[in-house]
Amino acid sequence: MHSPIMLRKMPLLPALVLAVSVISIAEGSTHWLLNTNGLIIPQLTSPFYLRRSYDLIAFLNQNVYKQKIDLIIGELLTIKANLTQKMNNLDRYTSELTGKIGCIPDYYLDESDILSTIVNPSYVARIGKLTEKAPVGLEDLIPPTAPTPDKQTGVSTKQRISAQQQSQSQPQQQQQQQQHLVSSPKAPPASLHLPKCAEFLPLDVSVAAFDHLEGVQNRSRLQMAPEEVLMGLEYNIPQLLTDGLRWNPTSWKMHTIASYYWRLKGNAPEAMECARRAVTFAPRASKDIALLSLGTVLQRSQQLNDSLVVLRAAVDHEATEPENQLALGNTYMLLSDFNRSFEAYRVTENLSRLYSKQIDYIKKSINCFKDLKINLLTMERLLQDIIPGLERYGTLQKEFDEYHEKLDREQAPLKTRVFDESYSNQVDFLIQRSQICTTRLARDKGEPILSCDFISDVQMLMEDFAVEILNNYVDLKRELINTYKINSLGIYKKIFVEHF
Repeated sequence: MHSPIMLRKMPLLPALVLAVSVISIAEGSTHWLLNTNGLIIPQLTSPFYLRRSYDLIAFLNQNVYKQKIDLIIGELLTIKANLTQKMNNLDRYTSELTGKIGCIPDYYLDESDILSTIVNPSYVARIGKLTEKAPVGLEDLIPPTAPTPDKQTGVSTKQRISAQQQSQSQPQQQQQQQQHLVSSPKAPPASLHLPKCAEFLPLDVSVAAFDHLEGVQNRSRLQMAPEEVLMGLEYNIPQLLTDGLRWNPTSWKMHTIASYYWRLKGNAPEAMECARRAVTFAPRASKDIALLSLGTVLQRSQQLNDSLVVLRAAVDHEATEPENQLALGNTYMLLSDFNRSFEAYRVTENLSRLYSKQIDYIKKSINCFKDLKINLLTMERLLQDIIPGLERYGTLQKEFDEYHEKLDREQAPLKTRVFDESYSNQVDFLIQRSQICTTRLARDKGEPILSCDFISDVQMLMEDFAVEILNNYVDLKRELINTYKINSLGIYKKIFVEHF
């Protein structure tokens, strides 16, 4: 139905059908127009400009495909407008990042900066002497020629005599079953020069050592980074500690210092074994020292809830020790409980100004990174809001390609649709839509001929719906957000500072 000549050659019935079809389904369409000669001709971009003008079925299908494409394009336009709005909003938050990262160099806080450790020499001095007669030194660890029972075992003479009488009246097997916490020191291998507390004093179960906690139960699987700040402790001499544990295996002081040694090495299981024994044998007045070491091992091993239980006990035993309060505040901080954390920090500063600078740094760091993390989380949320629309956008584009292929399959090529050479604007119209042009030689004259492919209105419109561009935008924004979260947030990747 491309020209009056075609219509005249068609039988009457098909022509009537076509006329009725045009009237009923065109719905005010402008696919045809009246030229100066009074002839009804199709427009150049009309989807009804068919390769086979006599194919009625193809003609009717073109209307179905065109209607479907119109619906798809309408939804694409709606989605694109929505995505554009969200992308503009996301770009606004991206531009605000520049102003929020200015404080990062001054107040960056890594996880290692908030984990508890011993920095106050006066606190370590509370451990004091390893014996009652002399300061810490090798002379304390070398046993006298005839050591007294008290120094050798740490058990009173009365208790030792009672234990001997009991052992004489019971079979040896039953005596071994009744042994619980204190047992005779094992004879370590001659090559042993490391203070492995379990080698000198078996302690399978100890209620006093918080064995009910999951982190303590699974102590063999704990991992922690080395506490290199403990390098300065004068006690960290492996042979010194080994000899001390050998001759006094129930000394809470030896086990406490041995736990420091293993914390320095980053060996959480061994540090836990020593700290358990220190807590079990420490007197009431010094038990918080052993508890602090036990709680610090749990804290540095990411067993934060268990660490909180132990450090609360340390504060209960000695609330006036600033190191106990600081460690408790740090654990609250790692658990994102800022109110309790700041309360513990306040008590710490009241007890000692030694940690005021550190606490002030933490508070300023929180305020700095709070804004940054909220910004990044907002960007992440906006990006997630974009993805469903983008997925629907891609699905619609595939549907469009499917229907456009069907539509284009029946259409005459755009370059063949110039039907009135008197209208130069039609030629200009095609030239403006040239997309890919090639030259070839004519067979008869051998002259070069320029041949071009052209794009239709629908194809031109779809260039504005390039899903690849949107996908690239999302990928770049996701990479930007992840880069900031990994490289800029530090410890705040794990702390919910945005809730502060």
